[in-house]
Amino acid sequence: MKTEGKSLDASRSQIFISAWVLYAGYYICRKDISPGTGPGISHLALSLIAFGAAYAISQFGGGILADTTGARRTALTGAAISIVCTSLLALRPSPHFELALLLGNGIGQGFGWPALLRLIGEWFGRDERDRVLGWWSTSYILGGVLATSLTAWLLVNTRSFALTGFRPAYLASSAALLLAALFFYAGTASLAYPAPAISAEPPPAQTQLAALREILANRQIQVISAVYFFLKMTRYTLLFWLPLYLTSSLGYTQHTAEHFASYFELLGFVGPLAAAWALRHWFGERRMVLGSGMLFALAFVCLLHPVLAGGGGLSTAVSIAMMGILIYGADVLISAMAVLDAVPAHLHGRAAGFVNGIGSVGQTLSPFLVTVFVLHSGWTKLFDLFVFFALVAGIICALGARLQTDQTLPLNR
Repeated sequence: MKTEGKSLDASRSQIFISAWVLYAGYYICRKDISPGTGPGISHLALSLIAFGAAYAISQFGGGILADTTGARRTALTGAAISIVCTSLLALRPSPHFELALLLGNGIGQGFGWPALLRLIGEWFGRDERDRVLGWWSTSYILGGVLATSLTAWLLVNTRSFALTGFRPAYLASSAALLLAALFFYAGTASLAYPAPAISAEPPPAQTQLAALREILANRQIQVISAVYFFLKMTRYTLLFWLPLYLTSSLGYTQHTAEHFASYFELLGFVGPLAAAWALRHWFGERRMVLGSGMLFALAFVCLLHPVLAGGGGLSTAVSIAMMGILIYGADVLISAMAVLDAVPAHLHGRAAGFVNGIGSVGQTLSPFLVTVFVLHSGWTKLFDLFVFFALVAGIICALGARLQTDQTLPLNR
């Protein structure tokens, strides 16, 4: 063991802080594309589709690398790729090269989630992970808020560079991720790898194809993936398009729209903490039961939203905040807590990559909801579609809860 005299508790604290900072940095380089950076809705949609497609594909490869070459190495590799691609975007390259850089950034970003989820699975036992993941998930929520604020500030204060073809917002984002990666590298360099075994049972010798078959045959993973497809599509549609909805449909100014839209993430971080608390005090290991309840509540809020939005600024802000709380709470519950419980430790990275990859297919489709559905049917109908998505996901989650009680899974404790 190379922990250099550190206690296990101290090492785990160091892992948590390092992983939190790194994923916050990842997210700063993911949200530096905003509705205000492109010449129109079609430009932003194309950028998000290109990024989302690469991100979805990369999740599967990142999960394999996390399980086979190590979570720490995979996380740092993804950060390095994202740093290079994002920094080059600052030079305003040609359209084709810019598209290639967006694809490269998506590939690098895809390594982060499965690698860091695998790392947390290595260092924290099943009875600890809900609380740990509840707090850790605030990294990508608050990181997104920081990214939006940083990008907006840079766009306002660096307009003089527009004529020169230089975009400092991308350089600042890549610098933030570089600092986060250096912090992670230094904070985890002296710790033991492999991590102290949560389970003394060694992983079975199996090929990549056999591991994939084991994941695909896992009924819980099937349920979780289906739920996350709808949930992530809803989350990313709201994440990137709320300001446009508030200005074009409700008539708010750009400043007010961005202020209201920030409540989705700024107050959304309460959701994962509330989910972890509810599991600890009320639901125990019945994660899918809690998940279905949160999704049905989300359907109700989305159903009421057009009415609330017509009631003025306060009711609009409350509605947006409630959607953020429920979506982010269900997000970490489904894509992190439930995933790590559904498979043994040697499959944590691949399972996390698989589930998030399927969810990211929904993320990739989210721009079509705006560019096709909204332009033809309007924003109110889009929220009706969110009601449908949440109800379908809630029903699937409820079926998963019943499945969980009917079978015993080989879980890592």
